[in-house]
Amino acid sequence: MNVFACVACAQVDFPRRLLCPSCGCHEFVEVEACKGSVEDVTALHHRAGKTGGDVAYIATVLTQAGPRVIARLERLFEPGTVVSLRVESDGAIVGSSD
Repeated sequence: MNVFACVACAQVDFPRRLLCPSCGCHEFVEVEACKGSVEDVTALHHRAGKTGGDVAYIATVLTQAGPRVIARLERLFEPGTVVSLRVESDGAIVGSSD
């Protein structure tokens, strides 16, 4: 997955901004953020449109590039665990073990 760095001041954000919140520049470059550290995890026991008792886990992940993202986890990971990040075809960010 990619995050976005301002070409003027190097501020890194996700998702891409129209203007850099630090300097106001409108030009960004993509920076790879393929790994991150799990900070917080939430278990979802009931999801709209889903039947059955499947539990889904979502987490705040601090990417190695700096920004935090919300990712669906393939399984439960403890805070501090380093996960690989990818973006699925539907735009969902997914964290998985190496």
